[in-house]
Amino acid sequence: MCGITGAFRLDGDSTPAVEDAVLRRMSLAIAHRGPDDSGIVAGDGCSLAARRLSIVDVEGGHQPMASESGAVWAAQNGEIYNHEQLRRDLTARGHVVANRCDTAVLPHLYEEHGPALVEHLRGKFAVAAWDRRERRGVIARDRLGIKPLYYAIRDDVVVFGSELKSVVASGLVSDALDHDAIAAYLTLGFVPSPLTPLADVRKLDPGERLVVENGHVRLERYWRYPAPEPAAERRSAAEWAEIVRDKLEESVKLRLMSDVPLGAMLSGGLDSSLIVALMARHVDQVNTFAVGFAGEESELGDARAVAEYNGARHHELEVEMTTCRDDLSELVWHLDEPLADLSSLGFIALSRLAAQHVTVALSGQGADELFGGYRKHRVASLADRWGRLPHHARRAAAAVLRNGPGRSARLMEALQATDPAARLIASSTLLHPDLANEVFAGALAGRGAVAERMTRAHLAEAPAARALDAALFLDARLGLVDDMLAYFDRASMACSLEVRVPFLDHELVELCATVPAAAKVTPRHGKHVLRLAARGLVPDLVLAKRKRGFFNESVPAWLSAGGGALMHDLLLARNPAFGAVIDTEVAERALREFHAGRRRLAPFLLSLVMLELWLGDYVPRAFGLASEPEALIA
Repeated sequence: MCGITGAFRLDGDSTPAVEDAVLRRMSLAIAHRGPDDSGIVAGDGCSLAARRLSIVDVEGGHQPMASESGAVWAAQNGEIYNHEQLRRDLTARGHVVANRCDTAVLPHLYEEHGPALVEHLRGKFAVAAWDRRERRGVIARDRLGIKPLYYAIRDDVVVFGSELKSVVASGLVSDALDHDAIAAYLTLGFVPSPLTPLADVRKLDPGERLVVENGHVRLERYWRYPAPEPAAERRSAAEWAEIVRDKLEESVKLRLMSDVPLGAMLSGGLDSSLIVALMARHVDQVNTFAVGFAGEESELGDARAVAEYNGARHHELEVEMTTCRDDLSELVWHLDEPLADLSSLGFIALSRLAAQHVTVALSGQGADELFGGYRKHRVASLADRWGRLPHHARRAAAAVLRNGPGRSARLMEALQATDPAARLIASSTLLHPDLANEVFAGALAGRGAVAERMTRAHLAEAPAARALDAALFLDARLGLVDDMLAYFDRASMACSLEVRVPFLDHELVELCATVPAAAKVTPRHGKHVLRLAARGLVPDLVLAKRKRGFFNESVPAWLSAGGGALMHDLLLARNPAFGAVIDTEVAERALREFHAGRRRLAPFLLSLVMLELWLGDYVPRAFGLASEPEALIA
């Protein structure tokens, strides 16, 4: 159940919100999300379409679905893991739920709770519902932002879709750029919600719903990411580990709900290895899938060992460093937005591999943001102690670190940051400080602080958080949603594969907010409580190994090898598309310095490559959908 799109009228007219031909075009734009079935309903001010990847009640789950009276229509992209309990409760209240599909509970939940229906769901979802009698429409996104939902308000119509391209296919939005979004992207490597690169289109935030009623639109937050609040009861790290493991196992069991084959993405790291171990307790044999770059140090051997340890049926793939323009352009097409994360290249290859064998796969995504798995989290854990050091000691350490390699210099910048928002930017920015003035000029003049301003807005929701807790909170609100989960969804859906993320069950996330920071990150390593939880379930080699980024550590090698020629062709072209927002001399200088040995410029150069492909390839192709639907069918 993997793609929705449609529109609601604001003007009270009883005709469909968009013409049927337009609605079909919007649906075709996301056909890859649901190749098994499609459906539309239209009338009384609503146009609603759904694409289906059949997972639960394969035969009976046609969407959109209606209530008994036909007064409420509903559709969703995602999975509702508590649908069986909801069905029992609704049946006890007199509702007749048509089939076993999880979507079938939605119109009845709406009849009971109105727009608050989403507050009763446990799962990942983008939901749309239309009440024909009340002329009320609701769209909502799950609490953690696992499933995307775009919308625009144009010409007395709210148009929405699971992907940006389906909104563009409506023909209702323009190609005008949002320069704030581009500026934030060049800093962070992704476009933070609610922005998109298009000025007319926005993303719903995680835990947010949009309600259309009486000719008006209102945005509501029905759930907020929990601010860190350590439990009053004192527990040892071992006690916390047992509590966390039990809750995670409950989450894994819920996500085994399927009438089709399922498996697991296995990197060989702690998070995915623990998910596989917990799955192995409840299924006869787990299918596992791993991918690595050929010629690079990878975790394929570790993934193989973990699979063997759990008796899994293992599948693996090596991806060549060389990438042609067509392949990278196709990746950008599916990503929907510019995204400077090479992990997306590896993940779409991994998704293709998995889709050859299963329809559903579980993943370990989200554990780093909950338990402190990144280097920047260890830096944040040092920040409070750093501030208490005598001034002369800080000055001596700073002198050593500033003259060290790139990571040491960045560590120093982060430690000296004045607050958690500035520390996140110092730890995560793609831009070297001496490039910023040149990048944020011309069309982007005065926008260099957009990313930090948006980061501070999130930080205001956890004002009392100490350094580490604040870093985890910000990562969960920013990079997790609009980088990691974004490419997880788009890459897997491009392959018609459903990926589930047990660590991001909202009840587990709320529990983790009560775990003290000292149990998460210690002076020796991150994810301490999770390591304790995994003892006896994963091989010792997994507990002992250092954290490796999924493909991201290969960016300099990729640019120097297969991606290098492509980078030059794109960035040194006669009239590159990115020249509309950035002076082309900036790219030329960065390229020269990268080849002279400044490897730290690699992430910025990758961001320019992906921006060029988005502006030069994605935008013309997406806006071409509005007039050439037959191109989609081909």
